[in-house]
Amino acid sequence: MKTEPQISANKLIEYCFARSTRRTAIIEDIIRPKNFLLDTRYNEIERAMMHFIETHGHDDSRLSQLDRALLSRQPATSHDEQRLLTAHDAIELCRTMSLAKLPTAAKLNGISDSQPKFFLGGVSVSVRPTNSVKVSQTGRKELGFGLVKPYLCKTRPLTTETSALHAALLHWYAEECFGDAGEACAELCFVVDVFAQTIFAAPSSFSQRRKLLAASCQEIADRWQSIRARLIADEVATRKRLK
Repeated sequence: MKTEPQISANKLIEYCFARSTRRTAIIEDIIRPKNFLLDTRYNEIERAMMHFIETHGHDDSRLSQLDRALLSRQPATSHDEQRLLTAHDAIELCRTMSLAKLPTAAKLNGISDSQPKFFLGGVSVSVRPTNSVKVSQTGRKELGFGLVKPYLCKTRPLTTETSALHAALLHWYAEECFGDAGEACAELCFVVDVFAQTIFAAPSSFSQRRKLLAASCQEIADRWQSIRARLIADEVATRKRLK
């Protein structure tokens, strides 16, 4: 079981808009991950897409290489087969994704997996952007700076508000954790919804969205230990019944 409060960016955005029962389930699933969760290989796809974004969509060789590697595997179960098919669909959509909304003059450098931690309201939030955005600003020495994060979720496409909250979180992360890279600009922070084939930029108005993100993290931190204690007690009771 996880001991310290933590959450991914995707789950945090879902948490912000979820009902109370779903919020509890999200925390439970983080503390005690389900063994049967389908491995979609999205992390590998995001890293392959990093190179595609870095080349402004001109070089899909990393995505093609990953696709060939996954398709060469023989699925052992129906779950394995579904995982591979979903990964193939995601890769194809990455390769056909238009990146025209990203600034053509920007340097879109890839970011390593070793990224600064972002603590919000007592919770470690895993943001995981793949690329930085750097653009010269007219009349200013400091570069404009932003981040790009692919969003891979087949069942929950981003809406106007969830995309704005995702991008606002990305902008906040750029501001807090990449302060030496340049001036964090909302208009240079992009969330790429691969399955919806849409790119969203961070909103210029973000103060209320930051309050929502911080309040949600504070709620997660406040509830974490009590939910964890209940899950431990449930496991102990289950083991006793099975003896």
